[in-house]
Amino acid sequence: MSEMKLQMPSDAAFILNKLNEGGHEAYIVGGCVRDSILGRIPQDWDITTSALPEETKTFFDHTFDTGIQHGTITVVLHKENYEVTTYRVDGEYADCRHPDEVSFTKNLTEDLLRRDFTMNAIAYHPAEGFRDPFHGQEDIAESTIRGVGDPPKRFQEDALRMLRCVRFAAQLGFEIEPETWAALCANTALIQKISVERIREELEKLWLSPYQEKMPLLWESGLLAQIDPVLSAKLIARSQTLPAEISVCPKDALLRWCIVLQDYTPAEAKNFLKGMKFDNHTLKRVTLLLEQLKDDVPTEAYPLRKLAGTIGEDAMAELLTVQSILRPTSPHKESKALFEKILADGDCLTLKTMALSGKDLMAMGAPHGKVLGEILAELLDMVLQAPKKNTKETLTEKALSLLQAKGLI
Repeated sequence: MSEMKLQMPSDAAFILNKLNEGGHEAYIVGGCVRDSILGRIPQDWDITTSALPEETKTFFDHTFDTGIQHGTITVVLHKENYEVTTYRVDGEYADCRHPDEVSFTKNLTEDLLRRDFTMNAIAYHPAEGFRDPFHGQEDIAESTIRGVGDPPKRFQEDALRMLRCVRFAAQLGFEIEPETWAALCANTALIQKISVERIREELEKLWLSPYQEKMPLLWESGLLAQIDPVLSAKLIARSQTLPAEISVCPKDALLRWCIVLQDYTPAEAKNFLKGMKFDNHTLKRVTLLLEQLKDDVPTEAYPLRKLAGTIGEDAMAELLTVQSILRPTSPHKESKALFEKILADGDCLTLKTMALSGKDLMAMGAPHGKVLGEILAELLDMVLQAPKKNTKETLTEKALSLLQAKGLI
């Protein structure tokens, strides 16, 4: 395996060469090496070097400080960013997330020792091949996640690594090595020191991972109980069905959160999502879908148009998808076929697509305010029942009769 040649972007190779020409060691490192070995496309190309940040800056025209106190600068080449970090040794981690201080070193092995898992502690240079003091290549070949050096220490340094461990298992289909698993289970309480935003990001990546049979590691470890005991209890109760439900759901974070939170009332879901600091769109949409899931989606045209107009076309499509997974005995197929026909026919679902507007009504003598709203609602209801009546002529005739009945003209 050590003879394997990795393909890397020419810009990454250029950075290595520039640093080497200046008398410094430099390697690509971490996730990009792991993904390349696995035949996956790396998202980022990170570089580690013996050069100090100030030295690295002298070799490149466009750089900016990313985390210079931790030895990281970003080199920009052809509008792409490459993080370049000086070999370092981390000090104590008082917050279980970031080192209180770092010291730079000229020793690559010392730098690799501070990393989380052996599969992420491999460095590579096209002229030298792999530098792999912790046998990460072997662990990749054996589909194993193993903590670098002393696993308990790695988790105590950065508690987010426990969630990353479970997420990597689900992303890659790897097994967690027994000593690493024991260390994870023994340190779960430390996850409470991590921000909810970072926890939320990792959970979302977990829900979107392909190996959903690994998902129960999240609660079997006790990790989820430390994050949210209510969610943990609910997911343990659904252990037999949840991975399959998630795996057949489209790869959409919002929909998968709906699957995860299916046993919550809308109010409970709203509180949970607020606590996890979700954006407003996700919070409102997940709450709405859970609210609508209580009942079957209509299979008749008028109520289906009415519902679609109320919640919106996108939410309607999402509701049908989630219902098909969570309530497979519901008449979702008939509802879906009918909804597709409604869209294909261009039926009016909201005031926006109605052939008569509020301005038209006011021009006919309707006063602005409550009465105008009532007439618009009545006209919309008419076209929701009979889409062919959505013509200016028909709606004008109906509007005039309503105005006359109210003594307004």
